[in-house]
Amino acid sequence: MTTARPRPVEGTAWQRHLLAAAASAAVGVIVHLASPLIPAQLAVVGLGIGLVGAAFMLAWAADAGEGVFSGGLVLAVVALVTVLPEYIIEVRFAFIQEAALVTANLTGATRLLLTGAMALPLLVILIARRRGQAAAPMRLPANRRLELGILLIASIFAVQIVVRGSLTVVDAIVLIALYILYARRVQGTPDEKPAVVGVGAGLLSLPPQYRRPAITALIVLAGAVIVTIANPFADALLSTGTSLGIDPYLLIQWVVPTLTEAPEFVVVAVLVVNHRPAQGLALLLAASLTQWTLGLGSLPIAYLAGGGGFALPLTGREQVELGLTIAVTLFVVSALAILRPERVDAFFLVGIFLVQIIYPTPFVRFAAALVLLVFAIDLLCARRHLIPPLLRAGFGRGTLRR
Repeated sequence: MTTARPRPVEGTAWQRHLLAAAASAAVGVIVHLASPLIPAQLAVVGLGIGLVGAAFMLAWAADAGEGVFSGGLVLAVVALVTVLPEYIIEVRFAFIQEAALVTANLTGATRLLLTGAMALPLLVILIARRRGQAAAPMRLPANRRLELGILLIASIFAVQIVVRGSLTVVDAIVLIALYILYARRVQGTPDEKPAVVGVGAGLLSLPPQYRRPAITALIVLAGAVIVTIANPFADALLSTGTSLGIDPYLLIQWVVPTLTEAPEFVVVAVLVVNHRPAQGLALLLAASLTQWTLGLGSLPIAYLAGGGGFALPLTGREQVELGLTIAVTLFVVSALAILRPERVDAFFLVGIFLVQIIYPTPFVRFAAALVLLVFAIDLLCARRHLIPPLLRAGFGRGTLRR
């Protein structure tokens, strides 16, 4: 991967943003240390602020890191740190045998990322209208078939997990292998420059001898903060939700991902404003792929390490939630197979997303999954000639072409 040339950063604005995020992260650590003396409701706010601050630091460091480091291993690490907050919470619930909550964060985060990816054309239209301009058509480069192909395979493979009602170590091996395959294959686009903006560009504007140490230190510091406060935040959130009569599953499924995915959506919004919506969409697809493969694949391993068996059982509710996530993924892949997001698809998926948020019942989730699955199958059948290129992107030889 070539070193990115960051866009000029005016003044020290990026430094102020970085300091604000670091201060927020410090608030979270302080609240954690004082948690025995603080009510759970107040601790949720303080820890949430800290988690968001650290997540922003990670997102910026990962953004800049793609412009400094190279190689499949580094790409895998960058992808991991961007989903670190969710990853820690997901693995922790699996380790302590909380089977009823183990997929909550993963399914919520994945559906949020994929819906955000499909909704990007609507954001482009909104920004263009505010500027009094015509919205330019969005088109993904051909090398983005790699993410779509891996998402297609992972979601189809997960069907048997839902039907069987358990997530096994064998499933984990397959899913993690898909992630490794992705990390290796994404090296096939050495001419694709990373999308570095804002604070990430500021970090790359440092003198060359300070870039790598600064980015590495930022990743280590932010990662340490997240490791320290992610689980206490989840515990405080569950305690608060229980005291208020709110379903703990919904809290873990939507509140945590909304907070921890905020940095990625901010970066995507900046890319859209700077006329690079396709790169923003690619970032969301890559994050979704990491959740589907590395995130889901780690759960049965953590379950086994925590004293469980080789198969993590899924409750009926979790089967429905995972099934809906499969349907969302298949619809997004089928809609983007032409490498050109359509407004009608965006409106359709956003509408279903809002319905299942407003009416979070198993029946509504099941009905939403069924509707999305029907449309996804219809699109895939109509565009069946595009499926082989998606599969070749993941399993073919040689580099990917634009």
